[in-house]
Amino acid sequence: MDQAEQLLKKYLEGRCTNKEKQQLYHYLLQSNAADYDEALKSLWAELATAPKPEATASARMYQYVTENSSDFKRRFFPVRVWYAVASLTGILLVLAALYYLLPRQEVYDTQYGEVRTLVLPDSTIVHLNANSQLSYSSDLATNDIREVWLKGEAYFEVTYHQLSTSDPVKLVVHTDQVDIEVLGTSFNVKDRRGITQVVLDEGKVRLKKPESDDELVALKPGEAVRVDQQQTFSVERIESSAQASSWKENELYFNDQSLVEIQQILADNYGIQIRFAESTLGLLRFTGSTPADNLSVLFTTLEKSFALKIQERDGEYIVRSAP
Repeated sequence: MDQAEQLLKKYLEGRCTNKEKQQLYHYLLQSNAADYDEALKSLWAELATAPKPEATASARMYQYVTENSSDFKRRFFPVRVWYAVASLTGILLVLAALYYLLPRQEVYDTQYGEVRTLVLPDSTIVHLNANSQLSYSSDLATNDIREVWLKGEAYFEVTYHQLSTSDPVKLVVHTDQVDIEVLGTSFNVKDRRGITQVVLDEGKVRLKKPESDDELVALKPGEAVRVDQQQTFSVERIESSAQASSWKENELYFNDQSLVEIQQILADNYGIQIRFAESTLGLLRFTGSTPADNLSVLFTTLEKSFALKIQERDGEYIVRSAP
C-alpha cells in the first residue's frame, strides 16, 4: 500500500492530522491514482486554505470511483464496517417511519402567568390556564374515544364529533381524581392540590372514577362539583358559571373566598408566595374581581378593603394589619 492509500485509509478512519489532510488533499487533486470525489470535497470543506478542486479533477475522480468502486470499498472499508453502516441505516429508516406513521403524544405546557388557547385535531378549543399541562395523542380525531390528560386548569369548548360509521364520539378528560366524559359541551376543569373541580356552562358531563365505569355524578348546566383523592364529591348550584372561567378573559373573580384561598390561587397560577403576619388575616373573605395581568390592583384593593399593608420582601409578599 503506497503513501496515498495509507493517508486515505487514515482519513476515512478519522486519524489524520491536519498536515496529513493537506498532503492527502493535494495528492487527490493532482494524481490519477485511486481517488474519491467525496473525499476531496470533504477535505476541501475541512481545510480553509485549500484551493477549490477544478471541475475536471472532480469529474476525473468521480469516473475513477465509479469504475473501481468495488475494489475501493474492499481495500478501504472492511466488510464488517459496511454491515454496520447498513444496519444503522436500516434502523434509522425504521425509526423515521415509526415517527411519522405512529401516533405521538402531544404535550402543551404553560408557565406562571401564561394563558394559552389550543385547537385540538377534532376542532375542540381548549383555553389552558397558567402553570398547567394538557396532553393527547396525535390521532385524537380518528379514535373511537377522544382522550386528553390535564394537570392544572383548562376551559373546554368541546366540538360534537362523529365518525362516519359510528355513534357520536365522547371526549374523556383525565385528571388524577376523576375522568370527565362529554359529547359536546363547555366546562371548566381545575385540578390542583389533590382536588378536581368541574363547573359546567352548557351541555352535560359525567364524572367517573379513573379507569372505571363507576359513575360518581352527572352534572347539569350551572352546577359545580368538587372531587377529592378519595373520590368523595359535593355538588352545588352556582349563580354564574362564567365566573369560574373568568381567567380566560383576563379577569380574576373571587366569590366570598378567604385570603388563604386567594393565596393558593396566586401561588398556583403565578408562583407568588404570600405570608400572613397574623394567621387570623387569612380568614378574611373577599368578593370582587381584578385584571389577571395586573396583580397590583388586587393588592391595592385588599389593602383598602381590610385596612392591610402588603409589602414584598425577599421574593414573597407579607400581609399585615395597617398601622
